[in-house]
Amino acid sequence: MGWFSVASICAHPAKRAADNKIYAQSLVHRVLKRDAGLIWVGIHGISDDGNAHVIIASTLDVIGNADEPNDILVVTEGRTFITPNPGKSKLGIMMPLKDVSGNIVGALALAFTYQAGDDDALLFTKATRLRDQLASEISGEMKLYEPLADLSAPSSARR
Repeated sequence: MGWFSVASICAHPAKRAADNKIYAQSLVHRVLKRDAGLIWVGIHGISDDGNAHVIIASTLDVIGNADEPNDILVVTEGRTFITPNPGKSKLGIMMPLKDVSGNIVGALALAFTYQAGDDDALLFTKATRLRDQLASEISGEMKLYEPLADLSAPSSARR
């Protein structure tokens, strides 16, 4: 990642989603539009040296925040986490984000509207479909960091 480093994101406080003009940011906006049941979307990436795991794109204003240990396991070990939270009416899914060749290039975080008794398997299937659609739009890890001049999509999550 010679011309761009995620480490530069880490050096600053969380950025606003509206100010994040990279390809990954355009992807989170497109994913949010694809499913009315989504509350928010995020993409996590890694730095040049592999030590800084951060949020690189989100519909929330959390760009540059450090990943939690489970977020890192999604990228390094290919794990998927499904976290129901009926008290907050959401189900979180964190899964490996892949490129068109099937290589893991980051992590995809999705939050769906959710009530106790909702079908977790159906939401997991939706998440997998959305992730696989994204893979066809990602030629490689570097594509995520490609600068964009303008993002015409809305910059905030559904509330």
